[in-house]
Amino acid sequence: MIRAPFLSLAIIFTPVTLAMAWDRGYLNPFDAVLTFIGVLCLHASANTFNNYFDYKSGIDVITIPTPFSGGSKILPNKEIKPESALKLASGLLAIGAVIGIYFSFIRFEFTSYGWIIATLLLVSAISIYFYSTKFASWGLGELFVGLNFGPLLSMGVYYVQARTISLEPILVGTVLGILTAGVLYINEFPDYDADKSKGRYHLIVRMGKDKATKGFKVLMISAYALIILGVISQVTPFTTLIGLVTLPLAIKASKILDKNYDSPVALIPGMASTIICTLLTGVTLTIAYLISGFLL
Repeated sequence: MIRAPFLSLAIIFTPVTLAMAWDRGYLNPFDAVLTFIGVLCLHASANTFNNYFDYKSGIDVITIPTPFSGGSKILPNKEIKPESALKLASGLLAIGAVIGIYFSFIRFEFTSYGWIIATLLLVSAISIYFYSTKFASWGLGELFVGLNFGPLLSMGVYYVQARTISLEPILVGTVLGILTAGVLYINEFPDYDADKSKGRYHLIVRMGKDKATKGFKVLMISAYALIILGVISQVTPFTTLIGLVTLPLAIKASKILDKNYDSPVALIPGMASTIICTLLTGVTLTIAYLISGFLL
């Protein structure tokens, strides 16, 4: 229901920014743990809301599931009541919101810092609830997923630690957000017919499968170009070039998509390569900041 395997994105991405903050001389362990819990709850809430609304729309009833697409069959198989799923999603969102409110108006005592955190939380909460019902159908789902897993997440985590806004977490967060959007993007190909029939006009439906394969290349190239740009501009330490080691996985996924965009089964290795690429990039960037903090 909460799509536990995909929670690994939040588990890996949050430490990237915490390592960055530590490298810059900021790290409060209590705030770090509380932030981690809040991020996990918000992500699990988003997944559960998505399952609920996909079931109510009928999309999950007609999709053919793969290990990475097709949604969850828990609700169609009546393993849990829809009302229970909605309550779970709402409860997880409430926990994440309470943690965000704590940072916004208790930890920071109604200062300008608190309002920045509150604004980031509000944008995330709105996108979590309306992703399945509005944004995905408007062709904005990939954008909001990229924002939530990218710059919004990094800005929030970094701000809690450093009490300041910096270009560095925004840039690194954008790298991770683009790769996460790429995961969603390639996973939408097998669901093309089901999504289109139920009015979910995401980018793949709007562009058509053939043209959409080029969009995937643009996403992947953009992410790695930003890693290089960050080092050249001295916004990020040169150790972050370690993140480039995952580029072959992105290339592999792109080649598989080019050849098999119309075959869900044959596309599975490409979807797997994309999510592994995204997760490993998060791991390598965390290692990059740890090396920078210890040695530089």
